[in-house]
Amino acid sequence: MCRSLRLLLVGTLAVAAAWLPARAAAQATERDLVLSKSRPPERRDVPRGYAVIVGVASYAHLDASKQLRFPESDAEAMYRVLIDHAGGAFPAENVHLLVGRDATLANVTREIEEWLPSVAQPSDRVVVYFAGHGFLQDGKGYLAPWDVQPDRLAETAYPMARLGEVLATRVKAEWKVLLADACHSGAITGETTTPALEAQFGALPRSFLTLTATSDREQSFEDQGLSTGFGLFTYFLVQAFRGNADSDPCDGRITADELVTFVRSGVRRYARQRQLTQTPTARGDFEPDMVLGVGTGCLPGADAQAPSLLGTAIIEVNTDDVDLYIDGRLVGRLSRETPLVVPSLSSGLHEFRGVKAGYEPDRKDVMIAPGQEVAVSIRIRYPRQVSTPGLEADAEGQRLLYARRSSLSLLNLAPVERKQSEADLRRAAALFERALVADPSFALAAYHLGQARHLLREGDAAARAFRTSIALDPSALDPRLQYAGVLIEQGDADEAIRQLTEARRLKDADSSDDLHAMLARAFWEKGAWEPAVASADLALLWRPSNAQAHLWKADALRHLAAADSDPGRQRARYAVARDEYRAFVELTNFSSGLGARLAFHFVGLGVGRRAHADRQAAYDSLRSAGFLGLCLTEQKVGNPLRARQYCQRALRHTPDDPIALFLLGNVNRDLFNARQCCDCLTAARASYVRMVAVNPRLDEASHARDYIAQIDDIAPRAGCGTARTGR
Repeated sequence: MCRSLRLLLVGTLAVAAAWLPARAAAQATERDLVLSKSRPPERRDVPRGYAVIVGVASYAHLDASKQLRFPESDAEAMYRVLIDHAGGAFPAENVHLLVGRDATLANVTREIEEWLPSVAQPSDRVVVYFAGHGFLQDGKGYLAPWDVQPDRLAETAYPMARLGEVLATRVKAEWKVLLADACHSGAITGETTTPALEAQFGALPRSFLTLTATSDREQSFEDQGLSTGFGLFTYFLVQAFRGNADSDPCDGRITADELVTFVRSGVRRYARQRQLTQTPTARGDFEPDMVLGVGTGCLPGADAQAPSLLGTAIIEVNTDDVDLYIDGRLVGRLSRETPLVVPSLSSGLHEFRGVKAGYEPDRKDVMIAPGQEVAVSIRIRYPRQVSTPGLEADAEGQRLLYARRSSLSLLNLAPVERKQSEADLRRAAALFERALVADPSFALAAYHLGQARHLLREGDAAARAFRTSIALDPSALDPRLQYAGVLIEQGDADEAIRQLTEARRLKDADSSDDLHAMLARAFWEKGAWEPAVASADLALLWRPSNAQAHLWKADALRHLAAADSDPGRQRARYAVARDEYRAFVELTNFSSGLGARLAFHFVGLGVGRRAHADRQAAYDSLRSAGFLGLCLTEQKVGNPLRARQYCQRALRHTPDDPIALFLLGNVNRDLFNARQCCDCLTAARASYVRMVAVNPRLDEASHARDYIAQIDDIAPRAGCGTARTGR
């Protein structure tokens, strides 16, 4: 009989995230960076930023006459400009966006009252943006979430007074801004008037900047002809953050004073030209030099001049479904019916490009004169033509790229024997380059070149090729997705998120499950678990069989479970994560019929490693990731025997994975503690020994050495003989 002895834990295990890319395991969250109250706030040129963006146009319980048009697209435009490196320069994971039915009272309350106070530190900047309805009842002001009920405002709307109290006393950031566009026509209650609402904003604490869309006795206007349709207030806010507010001194910093001045003058001027009156109003005792964003026009080496003199472009087009780019930035979609008005362009030369799939783009260089409206005509006429030599070279390159032994054959994913794969890929790359020489505008050849370079593990060359393809055909979605994948592989998840966010504006892009799955991957890389889950859910909404979405959702949920202090909720999250891992494993079982039909992007899926040009290595790494996830989650929900089986299956695919070996050792250690089985003790020791031999420098290796020493001490006393031999 074995005596009941327990193998003790030594130290703190860091295995919760270590079996996927190592740098994610060591990633600290922003909330860990807590400043001592005794220290003054650290001052930085561009402080770290956090934002909550809320936009509601269509309300669940309001009649048609009370619905709005643009608050949701306005909120999305604010999100894009805040995460842009030449804009707000906020990390994407630090900007939480709630639009439409996601902007419930519960969600708005959680983001403002729980998340913001938990993350913002004294040296940070915080922005809260709201676009939607505001109203009054019993002399109290409210902002209307999506699920507001007009007859139960006190219970279903968000009080302005509470928002002011949270920002003033619970959010510790030194620089705080509330941007509100809530004074629309169509009052919800008899008390709701613009003067009354403005008085409520005026009563907010003065310890932060409050910038509202109107002044007393005005309403907030929307204009379908303003760019792609905007509220006036938000349009000029976005333009301000893009750098147009950076005036004398033009120094690359968008300050509060510059932003207020630009928005106020821009909205007033645009409204007055249309016989309307709207004047944004700033309140509060704020620092005029408070830095809110970054402008690149005046940074060293930039060609732009101070955008103090602004003009307007009015763009018309001869056909529908044309994407407009100004200076390389996607503005939106053009149609014949409605010309787009784009005010607040800096004076000087700008590139206007109209792009329609299947046609040659139309490019115009237009001089914008200060204070003038300039007409820009985009004409899409000519079907896209590719030279015969270019087509032939590209077709021959594709035969090599998509051959059976190529790891990018999305219709044939079963692991196969590869012979001369690198030679084939280099021949394919040379053919795509030849196609581009024959026709430098051949965007598809540039895209294929990027694929070949990525499979050859030439990340910089792949990125250049994808950028070329995007520049030649900005309306194509696949090059943007693949480019984002390369950026993730290179460790630049921030730029990947910006690229994917812009890609969502392309036609049909928002229904692309691959786009949302790649966004989940990028947020996962940042350690932003909740946005990763939300993006994965969108991918699975459009295609439930998207395997990578299941993987990133599973692992993000596992991280959320590990950080959850509620035991019941923690166990439930582990159980859901386990089910997602299981779905991933089933979908990547290429011996099944489903696997043969699965279109799966390996690009951007550097699971455990940064490069997988070889199909078998990619397949093994993916399978190992799924089985390790099942091993961890089954262990957490109390199924150690199942956990052990999954760890063993992971090691069949990656026999020298040190984390898999460490996890298997842990599972066998726990089985010994629960059942006093000598075989478990022997197996645990063998796994730890092998793990240390594979990679003695990992943090887990020090724990493994401690466990080996414990086992050697415990085994004889437990009646297990010598654990080294199992006798």
